[in-house]
Amino acid sequence: MDPVSQIALGAAVGHAVAGRRLGGFAAAAGALGGLIPDLDVIWSGWGRDSIAYWELHRGVTHSLFFGPVVGTALGWASARLHEGARARRGKPVDGLLAPWIAVWIGALVTHPLLDTATIYGTQLLAPFTDLRFALPALPIIDPVYTLPLLTALLVAGLLGWRSRGARRATVAALVATTLYAGLGLWANGRAEAIALQDPGLRERPPAEVRVTTTFLTPWLRRVTTLEDDTRHVGFVSVFAPDRPIRWTALPKDPRAERLAEAALATEQGRRYRRFATGTLHPHIVERDGAELLRIGDARYGFPNGTLGGMWGVEWPIRDGAIVDGAAERYMVPRGADLDDLGDLLRASLGGETRLF
Repeated sequence: MDPVSQIALGAAVGHAVAGRRLGGFAAAAGALGGLIPDLDVIWSGWGRDSIAYWELHRGVTHSLFFGPVVGTALGWASARLHEGARARRGKPVDGLLAPWIAVWIGALVTHPLLDTATIYGTQLLAPFTDLRFALPALPIIDPVYTLPLLTALLVAGLLGWRSRGARRATVAALVATTLYAGLGLWANGRAEAIALQDPGLRERPPAEVRVTTTFLTPWLRRVTTLEDDTRHVGFVSVFAPDRPIRWTALPKDPRAERLAEAALATEQGRRYRRFATGTLHPHIVERDGAELLRIGDARYGFPNGTLGGMWGVEWPIRDGAIVDGAAERYMVPRGADLDDLGDLLRASLGGETRLF
């Protein structure tokens, strides 16, 4: 999820577990704890090549082992500092260690759990395995998830961080947002069921159907299907189960498919396939007079230019073959305006739009 959501979640968790004892310090430390795992972006871009970012980001700092180990150390250090500050003012210093450890572990553990609720996924068992765990519950940016947490923190601050009402506000927000994530996971299954009953899809039984999230809303889902000679992409709202899906065909390019088979057999290709979990769209583009094989991450993309993937990996083509070891990440820029945002929101609620 985006940093604002992670900071809000960490602050709410920190306050819920220790706000009565630590006051606003619990929310502040929780907010920092919600941000810490994403600091791996500092070194994840410095890997062996450009694909290393996708492997290193959401790695060991997003492991379920990271929170208990680092959180305990940070909790101990925070408690010592807090005890020293209270002792200098002649105040009691008992009972600070447990709440500080709870704040840091809570924030550091819930961060990867929230990331697991997105299709990007995270390596929950790193460094023992690079297996990515992902649930198609929430988009990577979802204001409806984030705003209740921010509102609860505002209410807690106004009521007084140590008050019973403040804690009730943050606990209620955490329960509500967790249920919302569960609804998002249900929406994915519902969207898949709707897609499988779509008349257009039933006319061409696919070899594979993949349903993923879009942006800003869990109710509009992207459906990608794979047939012998074509991929199709459509969008479905769980609020419009009877509306036929407007499918767009992405015909397979036999040459691109052959080159992609060779590219994905390389070390870089194997690492990319592991990250993208197999939903790929190979195609050939020309840039500066040279050909490039692009393999788009087909989990993400919208009409008007990025339907086959907003980003992916590209290999130079030389003498009819890909250049092994020369893969680079690419991203397709796509402009968006308020009309596009309106289309997205209308489509998510089941309305007809020019885009979806």
